[in-house]
Amino acid sequence: MATQIMTRGPISASGEPDAVDMTPMQKMARLMWVPFTAMGVMIVGIAFLIGLFSLTPTISDYFDNSKVDREAAVAGSDIVDDRTSIESTKAWLPGFKFLGLGMMLGGITFLLATIIGNLRVAGGNIQRALGATPQVLKKPMTGHLFPMLMMMGMMVLVFTFGASIWLAVQANDYWDHSIATELNTAAAGSSLLDDLSTIQATGAWLTPLKFVGMALLFSGIALALATIVQVLRFQARRLVEIAGGSD
Repeated sequence: MATQIMTRGPISASGEPDAVDMTPMQKMARLMWVPFTAMGVMIVGIAFLIGLFSLTPTISDYFDNSKVDREAAVAGSDIVDDRTSIESTKAWLPGFKFLGLGMMLGGITFLLATIIGNLRVAGGNIQRALGATPQVLKKPMTGHLFPMLMMMGMMVLVFTFGASIWLAVQANDYWDHSIATELNTAAAGSSLLDDLSTIQATGAWLTPLKFVGMALLFSGIALALATIVQVLRFQARRLVEIAGGSD
């Protein structure tokens, strides 16, 4: 397949007519990769601290009670409050963690886009230094696709986090009852069993959807790396052309 090129890149901020500059998307990526990565790390760290200092002690307190006491506890008691806290946190915390991981992967994607932009500028500068007209690789299909896959993956993870918060509310409503006298005796068609069926059904598709979001982000990273490979190959061929006397 023939390599597609354009003979001149966009004029840079210096105003030099043959200077090659980053594209607008690459300039944005250069500004966004650090905050995206930092926010992702913060979210994952906060999720860890919540699990360590909030969820773990609550689970310990709850299971310090006998099975009879746990099942006989009525709404409003410390035991039932502990159970509702455990179940609601277990509903939303994984979605929060995935969102943090997704932002970290989004930061990596922005960083790769920044590298592509730097390669673009460096390649143009080298060609100018050698006295040749700068030529840059026309954006390949992988270059068009990887930002879209990254954004799609982030949107999926944001949606799953929102759905996790809603699921946590449903879990709180369901478990805020006595196990022995209300949950175990709930009749078919009751609001309690409707809540339980909603919780179980939502959990069945929500977890796989989180992995769909992660798969989209990883696919975006793979395509960004493939774009880097194409840029490097083009620049290597261009240097060979210049060395052979072809402008």
